[in-house]
Parts: sequence; C-alpha cells; structure tokens
Amino acid sequence: MRQNGVVGATGQLSFDSQGKRSNFTLNITAIGGAEYNTIGEWVSRVEIFDTRLRLNAQNNGNRSTPFPLKGRVAKVVMIEERPFTMLKRDHISRKGNDRFQGFAVDLIDEIARMLDFEYEIYLVHDGNFGSKKSNGEWNGMIGELLAGNATMSVAPLSINSDREEAVDFTKPFMTRYISVLMRLPRRETSYFEFLNPLSPIVWICTMCSFVVVSIVLYMLERIGTAPARADGPLQQRAPQITIREAFWFIFGSLLQGNTDSSPSTIPGRILTSAWWFFALILISSYTANLAAFLTVKKINTPIKSVTDLAQQNKIKYGTVKSSGVMSFFKNTKIEHFAKMWAQMSEIEPDSMVDNTSVGFMQVKEQDYAFFWDTTVNKYHTIVDCDLMEIGPPFDPKGFGIGVPPGATYREELSMAILKLSDRGRLHELETRYWGNRNCPDLSKPSSDETSELQIENVAGVFFILVGGIIIAAVVCLGEYVGHALLRASKLETKGPENGYGTGEAFL
Repeated sequence: MRQNGVVGATGQLSFDSQGKRSNFTLNITAIGGAEYNTIGEWVSRVEIFDTRLRLNAQNNGNRSTPFPLKGRVAKVVMIEERPFTMLKRDHISRKGNDRFQGFAVDLIDEIARMLDFEYEIYLVHDGNFGSKKSNGEWNGMIGELLAGNATMSVAPLSINSDREEAVDFTKPFMTRYISVLMRLPRRETSYFEFLNPLSPIVWICTMCSFVVVSIVLYMLERIGTAPARADGPLQQRAPQITIREAFWFIFGSLLQGNTDSSPSTIPGRILTSAWWFFALILISSYTANLAAFLTVKKINTPIKSVTDLAQQNKIKYGTVKSSGVMSFFKNTKIEHFAKMWAQMSEIEPDSMVDNTSVGFMQVKEQDYAFFWDTTVNKYHTIVDCDLMEIGPPFDPKGFGIGVPPGATYREELSMAILKLSDRGRLHELETRYWGNRNCPDLSKPSSDETSELQIENVAGVFFILVGGIIIAAVVCLGEYVGHALLRASKLETKGPENGYGTGEAFL
C-alpha cells in the first residue's frame, strides 16, 4: 500500500511511519436546497480556509449561501397544548395548516414569511413531548426529529441537558416556570348561614346571659317592690312584674322590640340600661358581620404555596409522564421537591397522568393539584374562573424550536426569533393569548365583588319565622280549647242549680 501511489478525491493515498494517512485534503461544502457550494477545505495538520469563509466569520455569520429551507416545505411537528397549538372548532371541514390555531402556529407563520419557506404542521403521534426511554431511544417530538420525520418542532418544549444532547435548539422564544393549577374551593352554602357571624360559644353565652339577666331582673323587681306591697293602700299602685314578663322584657330588648312591662325600681332600671348597652353592641356587631359573610365573596384556600402541598396528604398532586416537569422532580436535590417526587412516583403513582388533558380534567373533577408550565396554567385560569394558579413559580427554562442535530438552518431560525422579539412581535402574540383575566380575585374582599343574597343564604330565617307562627298557632288553639272546656265544665256544674239547661248556660 505504501508503494501504491493512487491519487483520489482527497489527494495522494500515502501513510506515515505509524500507519496513519497523511497529506490529504477535505473539502467543506454548504448545501442549500438543490445547490451546494464549497466554502473551504481542511488539510491534514494544517487548517486552511479560503477568502469567502474568512469573510463569513468576520461578518458575524452573514451567509453567502442560500438559506437551506428557502423555497422548500418544512415538516413541523407540534403537540396539542392550549394555547400553543389548538384545533379549530370546525377543523373537520378544514384542511392542512388551516385546521390549527394558537401561539406556536402564529410563531412559525411569522418565521416562515420572514425566511421565505413553506411548512406543513402535523401533531406528534404518541402525544409526548420527548423523553429518553430505557432502551436509549427517544419518544415524542424529540424522537420525530431524530428519526428525520420532522424538520423542526415548534411547541412548548423546554430546553434541558438531556434534550440538548440529543437535538439542537434555537434561541428561546419564551421563558417558562413551573406552577400548580388547582380548582377553587367550592363555597358551601347553608340554610342557617345567618348563624355564621357569631361563633357557637358566643351564641351560648348570649342565651345564658338572657336567662341570667331575666332572673336577676325579676328578683330585683320583687325585692324593690316588697316594701310598697307591705304598706297597705300602696299595694294597689305598686307595679308588679312576673317571671314571665321579666323574660319577655329582656327578650324584647335584645331584639329591639317594645313590651308592655318595664322595670320600676332603680336597681332594675340600672340592670336594664346595662342590658340595652350589651344588646346594642351585640346587634351592631352581628349586623356588620352578617353583611360581610353573606355579600362579600372571599374564599380561603387551604393551599397557599407549593410547599403546603408537601405537608399534607389530602390533596393528590402530579404531572405528565415523560415530560420536562417530571424530569425536574426526578433529578432535583431540593428536599421538599424530592419528597413530593417520592409521593408521586412511589406512594401514589396513579397521580401521574398520560397527558395534559387528563391532568386538567382531574383538576376540575377532583381534589387534585397539577404541576405544569406557568404559560399553560395561566391560560387556563384566564378562560376558566373556577381554576387558580398557585406559586411561587420555580425551575425557569426556555422554550426553543428543536431541530435535528447539526441542522445548518438553526442559526437562521434563532436570528428570526431575535428579530421578532426586537420588533415587539412576540409580545403582541403573547398578549393575544395571555390577556387580562376578567375573573374576580376571590382571595381579596372588595365592595366591587359582592353578590346579592340568595334564598339558600337566608332560608333559615324564614324557617324560624314559620316555625314561630306554627307554634304560636298551636299554643293559641290549645289555650282556646282549654278555656272553652273549662268554661263548659263550670257552666254544667252551675246550670242545674240555677235552673238553666246545659245548652242555654253555654250560650
């Protein structure tokens, strides 16, 4: 082989003393569409570039060759995730890219018009973002890029070390964090909600005070009027109050009503003044609290931060299998996050879901907390007022466009993203899908967030009123019948003696 002097495309076929090939040349070629141009060459042991390649380096990467995607059709893989990629309501009657809408769709449309290429969107078949399987292969959108099925991926695909080793990413077009999505606690209503302004111990103390003050008032009146009753003629003018009237007077004073009886002694009036002051403060406080309880919508959430989830076992929590969020929990060294990963993966493995649709459904239907990207969680809280996002957010990462490893068009895509950001176009797209939330903030009481009283809030008051009417009617009927029977029995007894018949005596 050493004696053979064959000359090939890379130079003469010769070997050194160690058996390695020497003195050969490799051409550096840039391929763009149907065109290809030699932009440099590499000689063994000596690196030599032509003038054009040096000019490219000096001009900060301005290419002298056409953009590889210009005039071609790129296959863009996406994943259905609101609001990045969504099917239109009438997608069945539409074809091609017109079936889709969302932030990712608008983004690739802006880039395609800027770089002059066409694209075809298709959804990833297995519904996964991309994670490494036990056999070393990748699923999801990363697998589509590695298999050559897709030219690029435009989706909320976070950039991490594992994915960066497998494929290449452009500059991030958005930064995402991880937060928790939960359902707002359902505000329970009760027929006897009017009792809520005062605690049970206050109600008990009030009832005990009512009984004690009534008895004391009766005793003060009896003791105070005893001398007057002992002085003969003054007995007829001295006011008297019975135990029943004492209870009725105290009860009427508490409800700010009028009664026929009133204390006549100085001790009794002093006690009454103290009771009136007590009733004034109690009724005023009750009225103010009742208005706050029944009209102001304020919901106290049991979970106020991510760490609260790690300290309880009532509410399940989880995330999507084979996702970047799962990878964070799996590899983290932070104590409470590692504890939560053990809870999700070992103690309650059913809390992990196959896709985001299942996760959001469990949030709405169960006591379930869903760890996911803040961008997606925020969108769901905007369109659904029954959901809330809990922070603080953690694990910041970027969303980038994924391309196959070594793709020559990655820099052009990155430059297009930077230009869109400089022009404010990315901010306009974000505002389109992440606008202002029109839902009321139920964590803060406000006079602008009050609601009218519903029948279920005050139905207990009507129940008490109806019950009082029924009891009063029954007692009245009983007294009427009792007095009628008593009169009839007395008249029957006197009738024969006075010469009257029973019927005449009754009339």
